[in-house]
Amino acid sequence: MSPLVVNLWGHLGGGFGLGEGALCTARALGAAGLTVQLRDLPLASHPGAAPIQAAAEPVLPAAIDLLHTNPNVLRQTDGLAAQLQLEAPLRIGYWAWELEAFPDGWEVGFGGLDQLWCPSPFCATALGQRSPVPVTALPHLIDWTRADRLAQRRARLGRSGDAGHRGPFTVLFAFDFWSTRARKNPDGVIAAFLAAFPPGGSVEARLVLKLGSAAQFPEATAELAERCAGDPRLELITSHLSTDEFDALYVQADVVLSLHRAEGFGLLLAEAMAAGIPTVASGYGGNLCFMPPGSAELVPCRRVLIQRTEGDYRAGWCWGEPDLDGAAAALRRLADHPALAAQLAAAGRQAVREALDPAGLAAVVAERIGSLLRWGGRAELLAALPQQHSLRRLQ
Repeated sequence: MSPLVVNLWGHLGGGFGLGEGALCTARALGAAGLTVQLRDLPLASHPGAAPIQAAAEPVLPAAIDLLHTNPNVLRQTDGLAAQLQLEAPLRIGYWAWELEAFPDGWEVGFGGLDQLWCPSPFCATALGQRSPVPVTALPHLIDWTRADRLAQRRARLGRSGDAGHRGPFTVLFAFDFWSTRARKNPDGVIAAFLAAFPPGGSVEARLVLKLGSAAQFPEATAELAERCAGDPRLELITSHLSTDEFDALYVQADVVLSLHRAEGFGLLLAEAMAAGIPTVASGYGGNLCFMPPGSAELVPCRRVLIQRTEGDYRAGWCWGEPDLDGAAAALRRLADHPALAAQLAAAGRQAVREALDPAGLAAVVAERIGSLLRWGGRAELLAALPQQHSLRRLQ
């Protein structure tokens, strides 16, 4: 008998949020003892991502098709839906969303789904408002091997202790323009950094801003470049970076900063905390599922109305406006007190290890898929599993 097979459809080349999230879900499925067949759905909007090569082994009949992309992406991307070959008897969707309100027009995506998964309870609350199927939060299972390796590299460079290190206090921020400038708020990041470390001040500091998809948003990129011009401490990176190149940014960072106005999960923050990097982040959104008080500098936010529609984020809906003065104070506090930064880094790493534990997330996968198999008419799928398979214990 064979293990249960899942076809995982998604933008598996990685290099951006939806793609990296799909790879995280593949890890969780594997940790639950499932056989995962990767089915890549490349996006022309992210040509820098590495394509997933088709497996050489024969394709196995799958019990589940897991569709790891959003309904708006399928609807708005020419030819993408035509690439799907959904033939499994069971179907699960995995959507990422960042606001409290249910997204306009996404109801069409529920057709054919048996369950819907998403990356955080915050996201599940929004999607559950109109979902006709069960909605479950399955947080992203990050690459812990990579995170541990980064933590070790940082320790060797003196980036994780209170003894300090030579060089400027480095703040790292990264976002993709497809995630929208208004939501990710690079302008607020620059303002908070300058308030914390004005030119000519006593603290030597620099801000590294990694801009994804910059070539596709030339006007917005030029605006941010103009804002950074004249201050050599503000460094813009607009080219696509490999994983190794991005890891080099993690290794050199003293703080990872996110002043988002809305967030479905916050993979950058989770990876940073797992690598032992202190984080300063908006205390609002899906990142709170792995970022309890004391594990990061949480910036106070107030709920405000969105003033102008950008992408799927509609005017009149609500999100969180971070307190830039509070963010600046947090940055300065960590720069002035290395021992405090080291304590925060250790607390953050412990918090995210507990929240994103592979065994815990595998248990969520097993429970949700087990519930599907217990429905009438699906006993044959359960019976085909090996006798010692973890899903059998759900009977």
